[in-house]
Amino acid sequence: MSLQNYRGFSRDAWLLVAYSFVSWLGDNIAWFIFPFYLKSLSYDYTGIGMVFSLSTLAQASVLLFSGPLGARIGYKRAVLMGISFMFFGRLVQVLYPALIPLVLGGVLLGVGMAFEGPSFMALLSGEVTDVKRHYLFSLSSAVGTIGSAIGLVLAGFLPRYLTYREVFSLVLFIIPVRFVLVAVVKSVLAHSEKSLNLNRELLFRIGRFALPSALIGLGAGVTIPYVGLWFNQRFGTSLESIGWLFALQQFIMGLGTFLLPMIADRLGSVKTIVSFNGSASVLIAAMPLSPTFYIAAAVYTVRTILMNIVSPIWNSFMMSLFKKEERSTAMALNNLSWTATFGAGQYLGGILFDVSLTWPFMITALLYALSMVFFWGFFRGETKGYKPSRA
Repeated sequence: MSLQNYRGFSRDAWLLVAYSFVSWLGDNIAWFIFPFYLKSLSYDYTGIGMVFSLSTLAQASVLLFSGPLGARIGYKRAVLMGISFMFFGRLVQVLYPALIPLVLGGVLLGVGMAFEGPSFMALLSGEVTDVKRHYLFSLSSAVGTIGSAIGLVLAGFLPRYLTYREVFSLVLFIIPVRFVLVAVVKSVLAHSEKSLNLNRELLFRIGRFALPSALIGLGAGVTIPYVGLWFNQRFGTSLESIGWLFALQQFIMGLGTFLLPMIADRLGSVKTIVSFNGSASVLIAAMPLSPTFYIAAAVYTVRTILMNIVSPIWNSFMMSLFKKEERSTAMALNNLSWTATFGAGQYLGGILFDVSLTWPFMITALLYALSMVFFWGFFRGETKGYKPSRA
């Protein structure tokens, strides 16, 4: 395999790739600045964790049915509905910066993400054959990652001239662009894909992905939302420096994502995922032991690249094991396992960081490592995708 595999995608596939760029750009502006926005409103880690957690738990609740509903109404409609919820959620958080509206906006955002995420992956999956799916997924992720890097640079730089609330409000101009990009994409959902038998065998196959995802989600929730604040409090690092750090790792990750499918072609998806995520588990434990900002920044950069660069390989591998009509449900329930535990982890992490700036990292490392033990146990012999019955 070579870079030639990135050629030949359809017009709609490229529109969805552009959507990834725009959505990650806006989402990372919001993700980076939101904790500082809440901190400026005098919330402590525990209060910030509550706002994060309720939003994530709302997303988890809707993921219980968003996958089958997306298959019923059409993936495109589900994505557009999700984008609309996200817009109104962010609008409430910008216009009414008090606790209850912030939580309400977060709930709307979580609902929107529950509809948008699984159906977007199913929509993207329908634009390409099984052979080239991990190339399209990696292209979408790489372009999105570069968009997120630009968003992080902006989020770190703009507070020089704007308030946190004003920077946060920029997402209100970006979300409508996402809506337009998806609106002009043709739906790939065929009539035969609108029925789904959610049986025990299907739930078992989904569960093999859901358990490792749940452990990763719990570990990520404990630590990742608070890393920017941790750098600021531990080393006195400015927002602009933190923004550039996060952006650098996103740029590197974006470039690396283009090459990862070729590594997966050689090693196999399972070995690639386990080796990269397993290495990241060790590095996250080293974070609080780093004596200077530059060492901690280097460790976190490598850790983030290793942990996240394999996400499109994970998603493509999972899609290969399910039929078309099962994909949005499989993605939704897998996301549910990650999202529910991520929400719980956010609340737990807020409490832990008020007590210690070290223990959250150790807990995250342990959970990451355990997830890879289960993933390897479930899939070490898996080399082929779903084969439909010939009956």
